[in-house]
Amino acid sequence: MVNESPQTAHFFWSAALSLLLVGLFLTPLRTVDLWWQLDSGRWVLEHEQYLGREVNSFSMPGAAWPNFSWLFQVLIASVEWVGGLWGLLLFKAAAWWLILFLLLRSARVDTPMAMLLAPLLFSWQIFPLMYLRPHLFEGVFLACAVWLFHRQRNSRDPLWYGLLILIWANCHASVMVGAAALVLHYVWGADFRPPALRELLRRLPVGLLLGMLVFATPNGFGILKVLLAHADGEYLHAYIREWFSPEMMPPLMFVALLAIATGALVRRDLLTPAELLLIGIFLIIGGSSKRFLYELGLLLIRPSAVLLGLLFARLVNRQWLYGGLLITLLTAIYWPPFVWGKLHTADYPVMKGQFPHVAMAVLQPVLKGEPELRVWNDYGWGGYLEWHGRGRLKVYIDGRTPTVFTEEMMLNEKLASSRPQMLRSLLNHWKVDAIVQRREASLPIPPGDPTWTLVGFDSISVIYLRADLAQRYGLSGIGFDPFRPWPSVDAWHVGQAVQNVRSLLALDADNDLAWQQLGQLLGWSWAGSDENVRARAMEAFQRAIDLNPQNGSARLGLAWLRKSAGQTPQQVAQPVLELLDDSGTNGFMGLEVELASLLLDTGHPQQAIKVLSPDDWRYHQQLDMNFNVWSLRMKAHSALGEREAAEFDKRMAEQLALDAGHRP
Repeated sequence: MVNESPQTAHFFWSAALSLLLVGLFLTPLRTVDLWWQLDSGRWVLEHEQYLGREVNSFSMPGAAWPNFSWLFQVLIASVEWVGGLWGLLLFKAAAWWLILFLLLRSARVDTPMAMLLAPLLFSWQIFPLMYLRPHLFEGVFLACAVWLFHRQRNSRDPLWYGLLILIWANCHASVMVGAAALVLHYVWGADFRPPALRELLRRLPVGLLLGMLVFATPNGFGILKVLLAHADGEYLHAYIREWFSPEMMPPLMFVALLAIATGALVRRDLLTPAELLLIGIFLIIGGSSKRFLYELGLLLIRPSAVLLGLLFARLVNRQWLYGGLLITLLTAIYWPPFVWGKLHTADYPVMKGQFPHVAMAVLQPVLKGEPELRVWNDYGWGGYLEWHGRGRLKVYIDGRTPTVFTEEMMLNEKLASSRPQMLRSLLNHWKVDAIVQRREASLPIPPGDPTWTLVGFDSISVIYLRADLAQRYGLSGIGFDPFRPWPSVDAWHVGQAVQNVRSLLALDADNDLAWQQLGQLLGWSWAGSDENVRARAMEAFQRAIDLNPQNGSARLGLAWLRKSAGQTPQQVAQPVLELLDDSGTNGFMGLEVELASLLLDTGHPQQAIKVLSPDDWRYHQQLDMNFNVWSLRMKAHSALGEREAAEFDKRMAEQLALDAGHRP
């Protein structure tokens, strides 16, 4: 009973602190790869067979697919079937918790502060990449391996090692690295001194059998081809951000590596040979791709916790004080990626702003009437469309490049997004029915085109249908550029534009940009002559804000309407001041002149100066080239009684007025 109390306390702290970290860093479902993984798992469950060919695209139908994550896909599809999207989010949280719990348990330190501080050291490398995808399970398997490395050997170890390798092999290709470490640990042991030759020879055959389990999958030796395809891909560094080479080793990770290397020289039991192998491999490949800093950060948690535990053990009763000071210092110079305050309840369980949710609402009537719908899509949204299309919507490409789709196809999609003639050529070649494309600086096909009808939009996407399909299913064309409504909507066509936007909102009422556009169309055109129209415009702006609190345009539109309605200066400024206090000027980029004018009119000159002087020096320089900016700065400084600053602003405005045709 004497030894049970420390063990129970360690178990409690490992579990509690892991739960705390999950609460601090848990993000919504937002990875683009989740959806084609879900769709593949659903297909396997429905057809009760392994999925090793392409079934969801019109560009590569029937192509071979080395699906080495099929077990992960089946698992998350089963979770979604039982618990829906909230079930998936809870499943993701449970996987995070298990990773952290196993790593902290394997550290075997008695200092809670050390256990909390170690994951925080690598928070930027770990938590932003812990998406619900096979890579998350890779973290679970690595944590399981580390825990096995630091438990007492017993006769059942080959069974546990084999089971872990077998599950790992059917969930993620990183099993090649994990199996090598597990085999090394089984054959060599936890000590850097080699075992007796006789014992080594006795373990070697079992170790070889364990290693061969990496090929116990439907793909067999095909896993080698998959790894080589990713390693040789020309597209990786150019188009997928997670494959970018890191500019430098993150400072705290570099310090931790030096400390662990020094500690290992003093304490040989700090690392096992298998751990050293894993750290070495991910350190090497992490130098060419920042995507692998995630695994490296996970592997450094346990030894870092051990070293911090030794440090805090010397502080005895002051460990909480010094630990708190260290965490304060860490957050001051290296603020961890906490999600609290950055995300809102509407972002859970799925961050809808990452996906073209409006597109599926708009396309539903067509999907019900057509046997198959060919959609030209943005690369990252292929899986989302596949999942929601349930087999009837065929995409051009999704995230399975180069295992299914070629690099040339990915390149074509990226280039065509900003090249209208190239896009039209590809649409004709593939006989495409619809387009779901990410928002660019300009529309890929202008409104009023005889072949394609713009039938939907949201803050990140545009949706087109072939004109004959749009007419057949009664879908109205938007008729104007939704990202630049003025001057693209003239006064004669405002009524039609309002009707078209309302039709879009009838299909999906969660489109914050459509509500914003409705407010602008109603408010800016008719509010001055009709109180009821102005009231409806204000309601539309408020709905846009409720759906997306970061929508600065909607907040500014609502403020101007309140001003035209004769409300008090505080009521007028309230919508914009809320966002300024919450997110600074980031939500109002491009709206600085209008916002500063409103703030000056409502008696907030200090906030007006803040808006016109952003922290980003490049953007600050752009504003400095605008006559109106200096004129507004002059008024703000004058209102604050800052005469010298106002005189300087006036001189700058006068200089700019020489070429701008203005009179200060």
